[in-house]
Amino acid sequence: MTTATVVNGLSTRGVQDMVEMVKARPAVAQATFSASTEWKGGFGNEARVRAFTLGGARNEASRSQPFVIAGDHPAELLGTNQGPMSVELLLAALGHCLSSGWATYGAVMGVSIDALRVEVEGDVDLQGMLALPEPGAVPPGYSAIRATYHVRSGAPRDQLEQVAKMAEDLSPTRHSLRAVEFSSRLEIER
Repeated sequence: MTTATVVNGLSTRGVQDMVEMVKARPAVAQATFSASTEWKGGFGNEARVRAFTLGGARNEASRSQPFVIAGDHPAELLGTNQGPMSVELLLAALGHCLSSGWATYGAVMGVSIDALRVEVEGDVDLQGMLALPEPGAVPPGYSAIRATYHVRSGAPRDQLEQVAKMAEDLSPTRHSLRAVEFSSRLEIER
């Protein structure tokens, strides 16, 4: 009888089984994710995330209710502050993905993470979205994104650096942002 090993809240056997299943049948890894956003007025929006397709099968039952994500701008940028801006949600999504990578690749490597906080920040010149000084002169998106990992673990630094590299290199969200300069810093808390 084998006992399930759980590292970082993940079953290492479950991760290994998923890898083996995808090796045997790569089509099961094909996924389509979606969000539906409804404009509420001004800069206010509301996105809903629920169904997804995995391995060619649409799944509408996994989530009994959609996740609802409000978006807006702060008053300083003509909004009503009813939610984060889309550029902030993008950073949050990247932080989620990097954090999940730390948990997954740490578990695979047997690196236990006691605590992790991922801080993500990015630089945007708002002239770009205002078409100033003229349209196209200033890019409207992020010019650089930086992540700082505050990690508490008994693992040696070189192992934590390897987990960080895997979390970054294998992050679907970071890969989707590959045109933006990215850098990170690891801060180990003992």
